[in-house]
Amino acid sequence: MEQKRWYDVDPVLSRAIAVWETSPEELQTVCAEYVIDKLKDIDFEMSLDEQYNYILRRWYDKNVKVSHAMEYLKHAPNELRHELGLDIIEYIEKNLED
Repeated sequence: MEQKRWYDVDPVLSRAIAVWETSPEELQTVCAEYVIDKLKDIDFEMSLDEQYNYILRRWYDKNVKVSHAMEYLKHAPNELRHELGLDIIEYIEKNLED
């Protein structure tokens, strides 16, 4: 069985990440800023060594801001992650229509 990524546990979050991944880079960055802003008060330990050991293996490692946002998201409480997932989908879809 294929191992689930941490964001695939929640279908909403999984869809949000998929939408985020396929959006234009400037939208990805704006979403990252939004996520970081929402989660900047969350306290968690993240060593930069750990974060950059596997740089560029995942789609979001190409953009430092998106990479940081994903780390924040990963450590956020489930409820908050779910809410942000909805926000990301809504924001990107709205901006792609314009």
